[in-house]
Amino acid sequence: MEEALMARILALTSRLPFPPREGHQLRAWHVLRALASKHEVTLLSFQRNDDLPAEAGPLHAAMTRVETFRIPAERSRGALARAALRGTLTPTPFLVAKYDSAALRERLRALARDADLVHFDMLPLIAHADCVPEGVPVTLNAHNVEHRLLATRARIETRGWARRFLGSQVGKLEAFERRACERADAVLACSDVDAQGLRDLVPDCNVHVVANGVDLETNHPAAHAPDPDRLVFVGQMGWFPNRDGVDWFLRDVFPRILARRPGTRFELVGKADGFEIPEAVRANVDLAGFVDDLRPHVHDASVYVVPLRAGSGTRLKVLEAMALGKAIVTTSIGSEGIALRHDRSALYADDAQPFADAVLSLLDSPVRVAELGIEARRLAEDEYGWEAIGARLLRAYEPLLNGNVRPVRTALADLGAIEA
Repeated sequence: MEEALMARILALTSRLPFPPREGHQLRAWHVLRALASKHEVTLLSFQRNDDLPAEAGPLHAAMTRVETFRIPAERSRGALARAALRGTLTPTPFLVAKYDSAALRERLRALARDADLVHFDMLPLIAHADCVPEGVPVTLNAHNVEHRLLATRARIETRGWARRFLGSQVGKLEAFERRACERADAVLACSDVDAQGLRDLVPDCNVHVVANGVDLETNHPAAHAPDPDRLVFVGQMGWFPNRDGVDWFLRDVFPRILARRPGTRFELVGKADGFEIPEAVRANVDLAGFVDDLRPHVHDASVYVVPLRAGSGTRLKVLEAMALGKAIVTTSIGSEGIALRHDRSALYADDAQPFADAVLSLLDSPVRVAELGIEARRLAEDEYGWEAIGARLLRAYEPLLNGNVRPVRTALADLGAIEA
């Protein structure tokens, strides 16, 4: 037990997890912080072009060491073309091929020899598991059931060429995700729904549900009453489920709301470069862009809408809205994996007219808005504080750090590992 408390964990992330500006960064950061509270954690992280390394001080303070690597497909058109070609002509999915990095593989191979456990954050990174010596436990932090997310995206994609390409990737990604779950000694899932999706791939997959959480200390309900005619959504439009959901809301839902309450305004908080607002509702839509502090924007709105039609995992922004005491209108997919209850702590609707009706019912009733917000905050306090979730994570890793590792059942080469 004493050895487990000071284990040497080597972690890999697909981008700098701090500062956390997107959902998967938030989960990665808090998972790493929980591990670092008891163990020595060395982080090998890819760095995206839009990451902010100058603001990553807390990350460096929490980790024993941090090393960063550029994503070749972001630095070179040639590397991007090679990844696309490989993703098209070979069994390797494009999502995996784009992280082809000889430099990262070299460091992983060198550092894994002295690690007690290697933690892969996000599915494509586990392609590097062939660099980990046999006998060193491997874990996967699964942010989504990725092949199901991709299948949904392919199904509702409107551009023909994109739909064909995405459709061609689904089978490859499903096969890779299956082999990844077979290779990992433990998998962290965001929800019971995701855990079952992974067990559908590999029935004896060692899945632990470690839900996403929220910082209850920095996220509090507002002291002032919200604007009775304001709606808000938080999420960057570079992530397909966000873009598709907001597009559906603005085209099919919002006009129905405006027909009854023409003064209603919708604010989109998050990067929205290139996102087109329909002409019919443009005058009632505010684009806040990326903001350093989303809380004032959420506080000012009466209703927090989550009009998502695709995706998996647990929506971190929904958890933040709960902690902020907001009345939430969501689709079943939008709050999948979160224990919100219809008509008690949120309102659910999956079709355009019921969604509009739910929003309108709240705009007409400030008392109901307050009641739903109180229940949402109470649920966040009871179930989704990061401290409690971090404790669950540490318990899931204890058997692996005490030497109780299952035999590796899948040959490392079978993962279609990236070659240096």
